Amino acid sequence: MPEQYRDVPDRGEATYRMSELVAASGVSRDMIKYYLRANLLPTPHKPRPNLSLYNDNHLALIRLIQHFQDRTKLSLTEIAGVFSAAGHDANAIELELLSDKYSVSLDDNIIPLPAVAEDGRALSLPPEFLRELAGASLLPDRDSPDQKREQLASLLWAAYRQGVPLEFFRKARKKLAELAELEVKALIAIKRPGVNFSAMVEEITQTDRVINRWVVAEKNYQARHLFRRVLENSERAISTLLDLIYRPSRVFRQRYRTDDILARLRTAFEANPGAPRKAHDLCLATLLLAEHSQTIATAEEALATDPHDSVSIAFISLAHGLQNNADEAFRYSCHLQEDTTQHPVALQARLLSLLLRAVKLGGVTDTSEMMKRAGELFLELAAEPAGAHPEITLLLARANIAFPEFANDRTQAIDALHSLLQRLDDNAQQVLGQSLEDLQIVYRIYAHYYLGLLHDAEGDQASAVRCFQQVLQLDPASNFGENAYLRLGQSQQ
Repeated sequence: MPEQYRDVPDRGEATYRMSELVAASGVSRDMIKYYLRANLLPTPHKPRPNLSLYNDNHLALIRLIQHFQDRTKLSLTEIAGVFSAAGHDANAIELELLSDKYSVSLDDNIIPLPAVAEDGRALSLPPEFLRELAGASLLPDRDSPDQKREQLASLLWAAYRQGVPLEFFRKARKKLAELAELEVKALIAIKRPGVNFSAMVEEITQTDRVINRWVVAEKNYQARHLFRRVLENSERAISTLLDLIYRPSRVFRQRYRTDDILARLRTAFEANPGAPRKAHDLCLATLLLAEHSQTIATAEEALATDPHDSVSIAFISLAHGLQNNADEAFRYSCHLQEDTTQHPVALQARLLSLLLRAVKLGGVTDTSEMMKRAGELFLELAAEPAGAHPEITLLLARANIAFPEFANDRTQAIDALHSLLQRLDDNAQQVLGQSLEDLQIVYRIYAHYYLGLLHDAEGDQASAVRCFQQVLQLDPASNFGENAYLRLGQSQQ
């Protein structure tokens, strides 16, 4: 240990009678007496024959016994040997446990030693997944022990099934290679005079475990810090999200006769008041055209017929959210929490209401649970295929624009938007249904505008310019058209 760290001041310690130690530790009197007999605890101080006084070290040792039982496979007799060798110093023992010194893994040594045969059942992983791992260079070479290859493949498979893309591991592996090189250089540089090979292996292994613990702790700290930054940026992101709603110009509405489309959908709804699909089509059309008050009115009419229509409830919540009415959006979305519907509008309503509510209550109350639920919804988006409902595609794009730290897959969003445009070219009626086919132009404007923003964020200025030019051709006087014009001007500077 470096000299500057040798002198550590003693801390004042409290004293406990047996009854007080039982209460503080949560361990029974009989068990504490067993620990004393087994040499797991040092002899207490006895100021009088009938009085035993314990201290903070005893309390810390009792908790460490439980930690050893949880984290290692050592027996109580073996734990007693560890405690005795450390002089029953809880601080020293805790450092040894923290360093993972008593790990029972057969693969702890970083110095290449003969592998120990490991009994166990071979896991069956999909061959195509293993081929994908090999193609991404995520498996060790064929000269590595089979159990090491199997262990890594199994961990990757478990993470992959939870939605982590293999591209994350491929990029992370490059960073880890740099870290491993730094560690090996540091370990080699440590001077160990008079230490034989076996002792050197043990020291390097223990140091490696400490470094591993530090890497995990530091990584978790930095990840939490970044996650907190995402939450702190929520207010700005909400503003961005609301700006990503298309508001067509008067000229556009006249050119594409949108009022006639809405009137036709209204007639179909009134002729079939008990048909939820007619109500939902009209709600979606008014939502697309930023007629949020009409969306709410139509959904309320549908609820009068069927009070359990969760999709109509979602339309009301989402329309309120798009008007930045956080309280009403959240009030209606609460009715969706126990509902299992996967309708894209329900997903949008849940997400927007949680974010609005979290921003509104930020600094007043703990919003971590809301953000946790919102984060889970963001993860659902990444699992949707490219051929999903157009609303899911737009929501995926919005998430990557407004919350790039949270929904960090712009490439997937770009691919999904291009796929949507292609599917609209091939068969718009199949994508949107006969009722909404005439509004395909609105989806095209959304797709081109979002593609422009995403390409711009990716640094692909040429593609961004082409997309913004498409928006200007379709509706130059809309909010999207005005912003596209400004961005085109900036790209020419």
